[in-house]
Amino acid sequence: MKIINFGSLNIDNVYNVQEFVKPGQTIFADSFQIAAGGKGLNQSIAAARAGAHVIHAGCIGPNGLFLTDLMQQAHVDISQVLTLDAPTGHTVIEVNASGQNRIIVHGGTNQMLTEDYLDTVLAQADAGDLVLLQNETNLIAAILYKSHEKGMKIAFNPSPMPQDPSSLPLHLVDYFMVNELEAAQLADMQADAPYEAILDRLAEKYPQASIIMTLGHNGVLFSQQKVRLSHPIFPVEAVDTTAAGDTFCGYFLAALCRNASINTALREASAASAIAVSRPNAAPSIPLYEEVEAFQRSAVL
Repeated sequence: MKIINFGSLNIDNVYNVQEFVKPGQTIFADSFQIAAGGKGLNQSIAAARAGAHVIHAGCIGPNGLFLTDLMQQAHVDISQVLTLDAPTGHTVIEVNASGQNRIIVHGGTNQMLTEDYLDTVLAQADAGDLVLLQNETNLIAAILYKSHEKGMKIAFNPSPMPQDPSSLPLHLVDYFMVNELEAAQLADMQADAPYEAILDRLAEKYPQASIIMTLGHNGVLFSQQKVRLSHPIFPVEAVDTTAAGDTFCGYFLAALCRNASINTALREASAASAIAVSRPNAAPSIPLYEEVEAFQRSAVL
């Protein structure tokens, strides 16, 4: 089983600050870096570093060639990535002294996928392969329909959350990769609703799907109808949480690709994301599988 990731490719402009800037305020940044990012790029690198066969599908501009270089170094198949005569997608990221982040995204070439391009990429797919997508590219509905027609399994990380999720054919999704806020929005519930109630509602709305809900300091929950599993976080000192969710997503799906158990997938993905938050930046923080194995042997929950 391989993963085809229709994913965003961004140039991250990262500003380290003591506190997030307030409306009307001007502040100095402690430091500034340009780094590779985009939820799609991060998730492809995470899955590839976890050992999965990953084909990345997406678009960059001439200023984004270093993004494909980084993916290729991580053994991601970049043969389907297009270079267009337009600016690469980019972000402005604030990281405060406690490692929390705030992110503004400009779509750029991530919003320039075409249906002909989708068909070309999906010609590489076999029934049973896994398609991964987020909400940082265009043509989400078309990707869902076309992937389902190919007999693929579909993993959707609805981030940023669609303005109208009901406009998408979410009944085709097999795995929802969500944090607690995204899960509550999908369930049409308040963000402070009990986790179990949110999972119950999602099971009613999307009975065909597994829900993987990351909860920050509270770990992760897995739900498939009446089956509920959980895993706590591995305690580490947080430096930068930017790629934590993407690392979890890539590692979890890579474990599924090699037919690992859900418990194993939850543990490996939790360990990988713990390592990622202990390091600065997005893609550079994603660990190799050997590091995750070593971390699990030494970690204490």
